[in-house]
Amino acid sequence: MQIYLKVKPNQRFDKVEKIGKDWQIRLKAPAIDGKANDHLVIYLSKVLDLPKSRIRLLKGQTSRIKCVEIDAEEDFVTGKLTEQLVS
Repeated sequence: MQIYLKVKPNQRFDKVEKIGKDWQIRLKAPAIDGKANDHLVIYLSKVLDLPKSRIRLLKGQTSRIKCVEIDAEEDFVTGKLTEQLVS
């Protein structure tokens, strides 16, 4: 599945948020030399409980809006992201 995420780098902590219908991810990593992109894949891997190899950044390497391809069902991904909103 492909999902568009708004990424906010250089935050105090990593966090998943939902703004309207859109997903927003806050990351501790700075947006320098692709560190935020790498951290996004690692963080999503942890949140979704999937190996990093099943998560790829398709578009938005230098943008705040990222298109991420996740090798999993849409219901699984949205369920795992929603669990992070509660905790």
